[in-house]
Amino acid sequence: MNRFLSGARLVSALCLLFSLTLLFSPSRAQAEGFAIMENSARGMGLAGGLIARGGDPSTLAYNPAAMTLLDGTQMQANLAVSQFYWGVDTRDKDGNHTGNFHSAHQTWPIPSFYVTHQINDDIWFGLASFTRFGLGVKYPHNWRGGANLHSVQLITNSINPSLAYKINDHLSIAAGVEIMSASMQMRKNLDVQSPGLGDVNINGHGVSFGGNVALHAKLNDQWSLGLTYRAPMSLKVNGKTRYDNQIGKMFSPDSPYYRLQNSRLRGTLHLPDSIGFGVSYKPLENLSFEADAVYTLWSRFRDFNMYMKSPVNSWQNTDRHWRNSWTLGLSAEYKPLDWMALRLGFMYETSPMNLGNADYMVPSNGRNYYTAGIGFFYKNWTLDLAYMYIHNHVLDYTHAESTHAESLNSGNGVVAGRTTHPHAHNFGIGISYKF
Repeated sequence: MNRFLSGARLVSALCLLFSLTLLFSPSRAQAEGFAIMENSARGMGLAGGLIARGGDPSTLAYNPAAMTLLDGTQMQANLAVSQFYWGVDTRDKDGNHTGNFHSAHQTWPIPSFYVTHQINDDIWFGLASFTRFGLGVKYPHNWRGGANLHSVQLITNSINPSLAYKINDHLSIAAGVEIMSASMQMRKNLDVQSPGLGDVNINGHGVSFGGNVALHAKLNDQWSLGLTYRAPMSLKVNGKTRYDNQIGKMFSPDSPYYRLQNSRLRGTLHLPDSIGFGVSYKPLENLSFEADAVYTLWSRFRDFNMYMKSPVNSWQNTDRHWRNSWTLGLSAEYKPLDWMALRLGFMYETSPMNLGNADYMVPSNGRNYYTAGIGFFYKNWTLDLAYMYIHNHVLDYTHAESTHAESLNSGNGVVAGRTTHPHAHNFGIGISYKF
């Protein structure tokens, strides 16, 4: 009877999870590169410091092996809201100021949902629905860099089931599979460089498959270690290219203008693998600290190639040649009362950007994250609130203006200049229930 009730509760939780997944649209946001950091409200408040610490269902996004620390069946739903803003200060070839163009004020929702279930004393099952990559950028329509980018949206959602095995009281391991769906929409204003060409719209969607493995070691009551790895993914994109003015119809296939007409397309977006390591220290029962390091192999994101199929039949390639990057974090969690927890964190990200191939899709050259959060506990319920301020380092486009590879139009569209006042405000709320 107890097993039946436990199974019924799990099924109910899974039904609720997928209902909520359908209710909210996939998220659009960005972190360094275009990875997403807002995997849960508690994780936000701790600057991602859950690789070794664990303690709630969102550990599925940080370190699935740590779900062996959770009893019974638990569920968590989160919603983060990201508001980001920056400007681009442009200059001519002589270094003279030519204008300051501001991105549109945008607010993006980032939902995530997690369920963990203890099957027996040794095995746990977890199911996560969250976002690992995303972009949402929009500039004024007639700004000077519009031929490179007017707007872009990259929307992804990952479904990630995992199994964890508790080897003994000190060591647990986990493995999982990931199914990622994605859609991309990009718009460029070719009129900026060649009046009369109008806009080009690129729309695509795709599905990719990957996996993850993890380890969690509880050395003693004070020290814990966590290690995670997420495999690279090759996202195969299929879609369409649409031009406002299809002047390509007026030219022969030998003309460079022939490709400026509507066409089907396919492309490949190489998403990086990452390795995360965390150390947690708990000097008191109600106080813990954690230090984390995540190494992301952004060098896999060398380019974004697209094949313009019938009737154009030509390759378009945009070089990136990004570098691998580090994310380093420190966090503290203090529980002064049985019903409340206080959290602080700081995180620093190095930039993967190759300045010679920089564009306006990811206008950042490294980031600092300052985070705070609070948790409230009542019976089987937990409410988490978090705030994250992101300071983006200034990105200079001087080198990219002359070295960037060609895009869909003749010329890269990148103009000399630098970003100004790049920053973001993120807010998070999470609700957990233990069955």
